[in-house]
Amino acid sequence: MHGKNKIICIAGKNECAIKCLDFIIKKNKNYKILALPNKSDNGIDKWQKSFKKFALKKNIKITKLKDLYKLKNLYFFSLEYEEILKTNKFKSQNLFNIHFSLLPKYRGCHTNYFQLANGEKKSGVTLHKIDEGIDTGEIIDKIKFNIPINITAYENYLKLMTKSVILFRKNINKILNDNYISKKQNTRNGSYFNRKSVNYNKLTHFKFIKNNIATHNKIRALIFQPFQLPVYNGNKIIKSIFKNKKIRLLYLK
Repeated sequence: MHGKNKIICIAGKNECAIKCLDFIIKKNKNYKILALPNKSDNGIDKWQKSFKKFALKKNIKITKLKDLYKLKNLYFFSLEYEEILKTNKFKSQNLFNIHFSLLPKYRGCHTNYFQLANGEKKSGVTLHKIDEGIDTGEIIDKIKFNIPINITAYENYLKLMTKSVILFRKNINKILNDNYISKKQNTRNGSYFNRKSVNYNKLTHFKFIKNNIATHNKIRALIFQPFQLPVYNGNKIIKSIFKNKKIRLLYLK
């Protein structure tokens, strides 16, 4: 299939989707390019930049999910796209996702929170094919990185976005040339969390704090400026530092 016949759709949000779309625009001028923002994206920059706004600025057509089903020559890339795809509706099998964990661990939602709350020492991003399950498709590539003991959820999220863009750029040409290798996941060794697995409103207020690593991990997993901050004694926590088996908290002034 010639490049000019292929259609690339970038679906998702924030800097990750924006930078991957920008890369495609600059490097792959022979392809038709589409953008599929999340329904919550109203085209206005907030604490995250609007993917819809960026796509429109670059004169990229905003598409609808249902309009992609009939495209045989579609290459679909999900970059924090929030809808679960029904793969049986697509004529194309070239459906890919970059997930914010080292699959098969932490499939589904709230991956960043659970990795920090559980005290994981390594995180990463996984490029995989999309199948009928949730983050269960064959794995193409991964990028791993260490999780520093005092990193916050927001800081780790920024790192996940950066690594996702690197992973996309590394593999995009192989995928478009149908020259990649994928391996089945061993989902028995994995874990899964749905949207209801975490109620942040109940977790963010601490009545007392134990001086141990488990409490430290729970606190830093909730520090996500400017979206949310945990609270202790009426004060918003912006940093939890664990050193010499003790927690030191820094508060928003």
